[in-house]
Amino acid sequence: MRRFLRVLSTSAPALLAAALCFHFAMTLSYLTPQNPLQLRFARLISGYMNPLFQQNWHLFAPDPISDTRLLMVACRLREPDGSTTETGWTDITTPYWEGHLENRLGPATRLGRSVTGAARMIYTADPTSLQITKKLEQRRVRAQAGEGAPEDPEGHVVDALRGEVKKEQDAAYQLGKSVLERAGSAHCDSLYGPNRTVAVRMRMAVLRFPRFSRRDLPDSKGDMTYYDLDWAPYQSVAPLSVAEEDRLKPHVAIQTAAVEGR
Repeated sequence: MRRFLRVLSTSAPALLAAALCFHFAMTLSYLTPQNPLQLRFARLISGYMNPLFQQNWHLFAPDPISDTRLLMVACRLREPDGSTTETGWTDITTPYWEGHLENRLGPATRLGRSVTGAARMIYTADPTSLQITKKLEQRRVRAQAGEGAPEDPEGHVVDALRGEVKKEQDAAYQLGKSVLERAGSAHCDSLYGPNRTVAVRMRMAVLRFPRFSRRDLPDSKGDMTYYDLDWAPYQSVAPLSVAEEDRLKPHVAIQTAAVEGR
């Protein structure tokens, strides 16, 4: 036993250093702009970083945040006579942040980030991915148009890279969509009771602040834009009991205004 403890004590610094080097290498790979190496190991990097170490560089971004984003849910309910009714839109984001302000150590932040992070995966395209895809598509169009360009000997590499970019975008969209639909199902149960919801629909409302030249105006005078997902079947998920413990009342429809986009 003493020998084991002696070996452990002498090797612990090396093991800790190796673990830190691995962690910082994965973090650096996760945060760098998209490149062929990152695309090649995207599954490994994302699997390690999400959800515990997920982060972004918004704090240091050259362009400050210019909008407020809220997630809302609408529920399709089954009535006692067998018919269905559709509810209005209910804000499910604000109560999480209010709960976080009341209890900084509670679960509200983790719950809120899981939902807003999923929305970001759907509605926020990585600019580097878009730029790569655009340039690859331009290259393909020029080659097909026969603008005198010689045959590209690395065409298969270009096609593979374009396929990896699209695969990553599609995977992020599907994961974000699945998380939002499950969150919407849980909130419909919380709002209207269990065993009533047959379908859910998610919406993201983006309020873009007035520009600096109109800084005298309140934020509410900005431009509001809505992005809607299609109706999705209800999914049976765990109830929002954790949110209730964090004093996020289940009937958030009473707490927040229903916003309807016509």
